[in-house]
Amino acid sequence: MRRGLGAAILVVAAAAALACRRPGPGRTTPARPSGSGVWFAEGFGSEADETQAESALRQGGFSWALLPAARLERRGNGWVVVRLAPPPRPMVGFVVSPVVAGGKDAAAALASKEAPVRRALENALVLAVQTAVHDEARRGPLGGVHLDLPLTAETATPCAAILRRMRPRLPAGLFLSLTLGFPPPAGGRKKLWPLAATVDGFVAMVFGEDESADPAETDRLARPWWAGYAPNAEGRWKNRRGEDRGALPEGFLARLSDDPRVEFQQDMEVEERAGFGYLFRARRPVVVQGRRFDAGDEVVFRQPFWTDMIRGFGQDLKGRRFGRGRVIRFSGRSDSDRIFTLPALNEILLGRSLAPRLRVSVERGAGAVTVSVENESPIPSVLSRVTNWIEVDLSRQGIRDVQLGGFDRFEVYAPNGRRVSPGRSSRVRFYETLIGPLERISAAVILVRPPVPPDCCRIRYHILSAAGPELTTDWQTAGPR
Repeated sequence: MRRGLGAAILVVAAAAALACRRPGPGRTTPARPSGSGVWFAEGFGSEADETQAESALRQGGFSWALLPAARLERRGNGWVVVRLAPPPRPMVGFVVSPVVAGGKDAAAALASKEAPVRRALENALVLAVQTAVHDEARRGPLGGVHLDLPLTAETATPCAAILRRMRPRLPAGLFLSLTLGFPPPAGGRKKLWPLAATVDGFVAMVFGEDESADPAETDRLARPWWAGYAPNAEGRWKNRRGEDRGALPEGFLARLSDDPRVEFQQDMEVEERAGFGYLFRARRPVVVQGRRFDAGDEVVFRQPFWTDMIRGFGQDLKGRRFGRGRVIRFSGRSDSDRIFTLPALNEILLGRSLAPRLRVSVERGAGAVTVSVENESPIPSVLSRVTNWIEVDLSRQGIRDVQLGGFDRFEVYAPNGRRVSPGRSSRVRFYETLIGPLERISAAVILVRPPVPPDCCRIRYHILSAAGPELTTDWQTAGPR
């Protein structure tokens, strides 16, 4: 605790010095965000990740980025402003809005009826904003500061009072925006007018898990606003006793679905509410990406319907006088942590195909047929044990064995489509629970009685895209890579 308080004192001292420092003669007027932006909620894992992200932002026509800067934490009787790591290098060619975030402690302070509690939160917020502004050189050209606070309809009024008192204490001309993630409270949007008067803009989260801002009502607040979308899934991890073990990023959804030590099934209770629901249960102790899951541990993921987001891209800003663009919030520190990636977003925004692009190749050998599959698109499939498959027709019975490679399971069929034993079968259907973005599935091998038939092999496949389209092909001749 002593170390935490020391860190807090250091931050307070630095912020106090900033408050007393006059702007240098060469300082320009702070920039304002414009156009559409991308919110990297956890920053970047490496300089290579940042470089790839900048390239994708340019391709998608984005003009600004939101990056984590500071987080408010309650320690003992006071607040600590935790300075979050800047990107590996300042971003080039984009206006940057540092994000100041508050969690459960901030929610409790906003809901408190005690004036000293709210005043302490105000002071912490001022210090956090000053810290974010001070670190401009480490992130890129400052485009205002964004506040990501756990607001509800009930705490909008006390938050407005805090922000109103804060504004004279912040740098002149600073663009201050705020996350709005709930619909208008009972009694109408007039209850949000005091809040709107204290900020320069909103990021209204209209899509994502537990996000429910209303585009039309947000526009009526007469403040610049951006339609916010959070397409990534988050997992809820519990042990066999039902105790919470924390949240898991979307990358675990892909890795758990591909692990035979983990039982997987659709969670229909989740899907009845919103989004695809996935339930994973560890059959035995397993370590995935540094996390140990004991036997009986459960992870539930809810993946929002991307089709709803794509529909919203065309509707949410239509006819909105104060709408300025979109903000897409990504979890994870690189695209390897995500299923919905920046390149997938660009495919959607640039009007390209919304389906995976499979390249299936078959190589004939002495008594063996090798099947390779690659998704050449950043658009993945949905997760399903039965929907995504590739079928190979050998044109002759006599399969001796099947080696799965990177596929999850297989079934064998007779020429008439009936399930039979391998020796009587001529077709093999390979199932893959998730065909990931740009994924290359390790080759499967079908062992047959030699020689391999000269007219081998035909293929067909069925894939359901996470972005909506269903992809079904007729039988076609497969060639080698």
